[in-house]
Amino acid sequence: MNLLAVADQLVSLFLMIFVGFCCAKAGILTPEFRKCLSTLTLSTAAPAVILSSVLESEGIAVSMVTVVITAAAFYALCIALANVFVILTRSRRDQRALDELMLIFTNVGFVGIPVAGAVYGSAGVTMTAVFVLMFNLTFFSYGIVRISGGRGFSPRRLVNPCIIAALLALVLSVTGWHLPGPIEDALSAVGAMNTPLAMLVIGASVAHSDLRAAFTNPRLYRISLLSMFAMPLCVLACLIPVPLDPMLKGVAVLMAAMPVAGNCAMVSDIYLSGDMTASHAVVVSTLMSAVSLPLVAFAIFAAL
Repeated sequence: MNLLAVADQLVSLFLMIFVGFCCAKAGILTPEFRKCLSTLTLSTAAPAVILSSVLESEGIAVSMVTVVITAAAFYALCIALANVFVILTRSRRDQRALDELMLIFTNVGFVGIPVAGAVYGSAGVTMTAVFVLMFNLTFFSYGIVRISGGRGFSPRRLVNPCIIAALLALVLSVTGWHLPGPIEDALSAVGAMNTPLAMLVIGASVAHSDLRAAFTNPRLYRISLLSMFAMPLCVLACLIPVPLDPMLKGVAVLMAAMPVAGNCAMVSDIYLSGDMTASHAVVVSTLMSAVSLPLVAFAIFAAL
């Protein structure tokens, strides 16, 4: 395992968050602009990265259908575990929806893909790309319904750019089809903006909030510990007896151990205006992941 490569990705993440923080403090990223940037990211860059992550992935020995089924079962398990954890930890009812989202949806894109590459190489990246598209299918359906409380919800709201991109990526991943070269190049270029834009939004959100409250909020540490230790260890325990490729099992456990996803902060910015909990959780959990990820990786190699 290349711990230096993992550390490099985490440092890059923090640097982009810091740029967003500075832009907000300088008055460039106002709260109104930040919200528009969140919407722009979720409607353009995010769909592009879903497609490009699959189109640019390399082949693997394991059946792609098996990876897709495993990724779907993984998110079903994470949803069940999150519901149990918020009850066991006596999370307040008005906070449970966001707590569940932060436990279920981790940073499988920006942090997950490079970490999987550092641990398992190109085959790990390909498997992770499937988890990325399943993340989006789940996040923009179950996640949006949960965080919005289903207020005025209509099935038509599920027809959004990210869902369409995830479904198309699912077809491409199973069939092995490709799009014309110029289209793939454009998707790759637009998708490359996803992480920087998301991190700028998070950094700006932090700048517009009380940092002292973030690092003294017990809720954030509870969520981070559950997300990066309890969740992956439970997933690992469930996967040990299942007859799957050890690498696929390892990738699933790693995805459960990632920091809180930036998407949680962006949808919180939209649906829970003024609530900086998710943005703070991204920063706190990413900082803690410098310690948690190597420990979880060691547990994977010891158990599988």
